[in-house]
Amino acid sequence: MEFDINVGVYQKFLEKFYDPANPISENNQFKLYVKDELERRLTLMPDLGMDNDKPDGGSKDMKIAVVTCAFDNSKIINWLRERGDAIKNEHWDKLDRINDTIRRNLKKDS
Repeated sequence: MEFDINVGVYQKFLEKFYDPANPISENNQFKLYVKDELERRLTLMPDLGMDNDKPDGGSKDMKIAVVTCAFDNSKIINWLRERGDAIKNEHWDKLDRINDTIRRNLKKDS
């Protein structure tokens, strides 16, 4: 799943959850905050009864394995998706063009 996080969400994290004295980095504290919040909200959603894991019909605790955060890098993500498609489809000329585009833009931004 992929979604955007607005400034207000991050501000709420900083004001209510972030602990500068915690040895866990700010980024990792934020990932834990997002993971915990998503698990809480998903667990509160009604069970649609699509699987039979709980014979008593009780609610299931939802768990998220991994949260990965990315910041303002949609261009590179799109290039990498295009690059993956080119590799998957064995379009080597297109792969070379995409690699050149990535290299040019990374040099320009550095």
